[in-house]
Order: sequence, then C-alpha cells, then structure tokens
Amino acid sequence: MEFITLLALMLFLTLVVSHIFNKLNLPAVIGQLILGVILGKGVLNIVKYNSDVDLFAEIGVILLMFLAGLESNLKLLRKHLLPSINVAIFGVILPVALTLLTAILFGINLRESVFISVVFAATSVSISVEVLKSLNYLSSASGTVILGAAVVDDILAISILSIMSGTLTGDFSARKLILLLGLWILFGILVVVLHKWVVPQLMHLSEYVEATHATTIFALVICFVMAYIADEVQLDAVLGAFVAGIAVSNSEYYNEKISRNIETIGYSIFIPIFFISIGLNLEFSSFIQDFWLILLFTVTGIIGKLIGAGFGARISGFDLKDSYVIGSGMISRGEMALIIAQIGFGAKLLSEEYYSAVIISVILITIISPFFLKHSISKNPL
Repeated sequence: MEFITLLALMLFLTLVVSHIFNKLNLPAVIGQLILGVILGKGVLNIVKYNSDVDLFAEIGVILLMFLAGLESNLKLLRKHLLPSINVAIFGVILPVALTLLTAILFGINLRESVFISVVFAATSVSISVEVLKSLNYLSSASGTVILGAAVVDDILAISILSIMSGTLTGDFSARKLILLLGLWILFGILVVVLHKWVVPQLMHLSEYVEATHATTIFALVICFVMAYIADEVQLDAVLGAFVAGIAVSNSEYYNEKISRNIETIGYSIFIPIFFISIGLNLEFSSFIQDFWLILLFTVTGIIGKLIGAGFGARISGFDLKDSYVIGSGMISRGEMALIIAQIGFGAKLLSEEYYSAVIISVILITIISPFFLKHSISKNPL
C-alpha cells in the first residue's frame, strides 16, 4: 500500500506544479521534471525509483509516443524523410565529437570517453513531444521532422551502442551485426504488414465487439504488442508504440474518441509518473566535485544537438527559424541516454567515478531542453 500512497502524492503534486507552470506560461513538463528531483534522492528522498515506479513510467512513455503516432501525419513523415535523416545524422555526429573531446580533455581514458560520447548521441523525443503537443506544434512540418529524426536517431544510437559495446568488450562479431540488421528488417516488414492489413482488420473487428470502449482497448493492445516486439528486436519500445499509433490513426475505422480515451488514461496517471521518474535518481553529492565536467557535458550536449540537428535541417531547405525549432526539439536526452548509461555501467564501460556526472548532465539537459523548444516556437509561431 505504500506505493499507492506515494502515487496519490505524486499525482496531487503533479496537479499543483502543472497549474503553477501553466500560470507562468511555461510547459508543465518542466515542473514535473523538477518535482521528480525534489521528491527523489537529490532533495527530500521521499520517492525511490523502484520496480513499481519503473513499470508506471514505462507505460507512461509508451502511451505518450503512441499518442504522438496517433497525431502524426503519415504523408508529412514520408515527405520529410530525407530531412529527418539529415537532422538525425548531424545531430549524432556533433554531440559525439564534442563529448569525446570534452572527456579526453578531462583525462578520461579513450575507451570510456568513446562510450560516454555514445550516451550523449541519443535523443529522447518524449519530452519534446509533450512540449509540441502543449503548443499545438506536433503536426507542423518542424514537429514532423523532429519525430522522424527521433526514430532515425534511435536506430543510429542503438546501432552505435551495439557495435561499440561489442568492440570495447571484445564481444563483437559480424555475425551478431548481421543478425541484428536482419531482425530490424523483419521488424520493418512486420510494420508494413500490420499497417496495411492487420491493424485495419482489428480496428474493424472492434466495432462488432459488445464491450465498453472496445475500439480503445484494441488500439491499446496493438500499441503494447508493437512496443514489445520493438523491444525484442533490440529497438526502443517507444519506437514500436509510435509506429503503432501511425498505423491505428491511418485506419479508416479510427476516430478521435480513441485518442481522447488514451489521452485520459495516459495523462491521468502514467505519463506524469514517467516525467517525475526522470529526476528521482539525481544526486548532488558529486555535483561540486565534478562541477566543471558536468557543466561542460551539459553545455556541449545542448550545443551539439542544437547546432548539429539544426544544421541538418538547414541543408534540407528549412529556414533559420524552423532549423532552430528542429534543433531545439532534438536536445532532450531523457530515458534513452539513461538506459544507455545504465547498460554501459553494467558492462563496466562507464566507471563509477564518472557515472554520476554523466547522469546529472543528462538530467540537466532534459530539464533545460523544454525552455529552448518553447523559446524557438515563440519565435516561429504557426
């Protein structure tokens, strides 16, 4: 029952901080991220990141990206595929280079420096999605490129992680790489099959099922199954949820009621817990000792994505204002970078000495990123 009490506390405080930040004309997600820091190890230590919090947070981010897929325009995604690839590639190259240089300058050995640079290569678009949704910018050309680039970015980050972790631990082989690529190709084929035939039939079938909210339940089943499959082929579960959302929204049997129902489920309980969970493990014990390293990791992490992804947008034909929006939307690291850091820590690619500095930097970037995105959109309203 202890978790239920803490859940009630977190949800109530989410309402309070969301109200305050909305009144201040700031994205509510910033308040929820800061709330996580206050409730977690860094300040009050009331809420601990355990299996219960992890489960609610995982469902939250899956639902958030499913909603993003439901609200995405497939024609726009196809139209902006090449810009999305450019944004993702340049948005990986520059952060990797800047982080690697920073780590080496601080005397971190090359092996660990390389891995740390991979941590800062990953984009977590879930935070940006929330800001884009709150500002009604998700379906814009810039918002579409951010979503498309985030998908490519996920694949790039996971590919780099798989190759580098295998290389650095001596557990790399061409056979494993070919197997991984084969799994991803099969996943792509499965997505096409589901989109064209399976999902439309399931959504059609749901209309004949005499049960409360049958179509919403069918949509959720599709979402969670696709998230599970994506995770099983070593892609991110949120990628599976996102493509599931696109498939459901493009079915002729889709209606806005499904999106409203899932939005109610997500934002009433799961999505706020996800945002709170990001800040729970932030500790300030090493903040003073590693201040300059944390500061430079944070600054280069922001600049690398902002300029790198922004440059990718600029060479794809977007003007400076749109490029600023796209670059800002790619800054956030969030759960993707935290997962990669955790994998590296477990594989002894990231030492205990620098683990806290990396985690603090990732969380700081995640908290700061919505400010950049809001500012960029305010300069380029629809």
